[in-house]
Amino acid sequence: MKILFVTHFYPPEPCAAATRVATFVAALADAGHDVTVVTNFPSFPCGRFSERGLPLVRVGESGRVRTVRLFSLLLSGIPGKRMLHWASAAAAASVYALATREAYDVVIVSSPPLSVALAGLVAAWRHRAKLVVDVRDVFPDIAIAMGAWKRDGFLARAVEKFVRLLYNRADLIVAVTPTAISQIAQRGVDASRIVLARNAAERFPGASTRNGRHNGFTAIYAGNLGLATDVDVLADAAALVAMDDITIEIVGDGAQKARLEERLRSQRIRNVVMRGSVPRQEAMTRLCDADVSIVPLRKGIEEAVPTKLYDSLSVGCPAIVVADGEAKREGAALGAICTPAGDAHALARALRQLARLERAELRRLGESGRARLERRADRAGIMQELVARIGGLRRAVSSRISEQRDHRKDEPGVLVRK
Repeated sequence: MKILFVTHFYPPEPCAAATRVATFVAALADAGHDVTVVTNFPSFPCGRFSERGLPLVRVGESGRVRTVRLFSLLLSGIPGKRMLHWASAAAAASVYALATREAYDVVIVSSPPLSVALAGLVAAWRHRAKLVVDVRDVFPDIAIAMGAWKRDGFLARAVEKFVRLLYNRADLIVAVTPTAISQIAQRGVDASRIVLARNAAERFPGASTRNGRHNGFTAIYAGNLGLATDVDVLADAAALVAMDDITIEIVGDGAQKARLEERLRSQRIRNVVMRGSVPRQEAMTRLCDADVSIVPLRKGIEEAVPTKLYDSLSVGCPAIVVADGEAKREGAALGAICTPAGDAHALARALRQLARLERAELRRLGESGRARLERRADRAGIMQELVARIGGLRRAVSSRISEQRDHRKDEPGVLVRK
């Protein structure tokens, strides 16, 4: 089949969403499908384009995958710049879907941001295509849980109406956790149209042997410092273990970075090292070198499982999950240490307990988690199963193409596949 994949995040952007989409696209191509990825120019996590003088369109090809990058607005120093960026990127993708002379059988859209879903709806309508919606976060639920939106507010109510329209139109909805499946099903979506595809782990050649540092005990947080991340629990726990020769290293960037840095300066918390954003392979290497990884979610977020849990265990780094809900359940299933969301004292106790272990014992703990992960959540295997499910749409697509050829091939403006 010919597949149009609409996404806001795509490599070389160093984020979990981009990695998930890239693996998804690669699995589709490996299965013999021709995939066109429509996305914008890279700007994550620094909030600005990585190059100047961008063209309106840039097209690249690699095997069965064609990447179409479209210009979007990204203006610094103005209120709502992220919303403008998302909206303009979705508008550009919508225009491309309407104007392209290519014809597509299936449209896949990966959200958030939710704005790209509008482009997916436009593309599915224009091409009379099957629509697959990859839901990484369920809106408005996640925004309400983070305290960003009020449940009875205008924005939450408007988004609720939109997602119901989106789910009603979708032929297949992909969710990353069982809780997300339940939230989607509560909108009246039949279970037969929802499939679970966990974020899972990616194989990293050469990153499976842990080195371990030898100058004190190092805990690491490696990931986006977004609104769902509880950066305060990291700072609070660091202050509590300041006299225990324990350092917390933070690798990443995001919306909360500046606030966290200011708090560390004002409170003189000196055992937190801010590394900033680094290439993904370097981040994985730092995970290899750390003694333990910390995975903190804000209290109230029940449906999310951060990919950094899988990344940590994939290289044999033990993990402490500071969260409730799905993240806690998944962490426990994979052998991670779990502490309640927002509880800095519990996190500090867990850090002290691990710091007292011999390094050989830490390595055994990490390898045990990696073995569990390989049995439970291998990303390549999960994506292969998902692609097989999407391949099940082929019969309906083939029937529709045959009908177009037989009955509508002479009508002007109608897409005909050869």
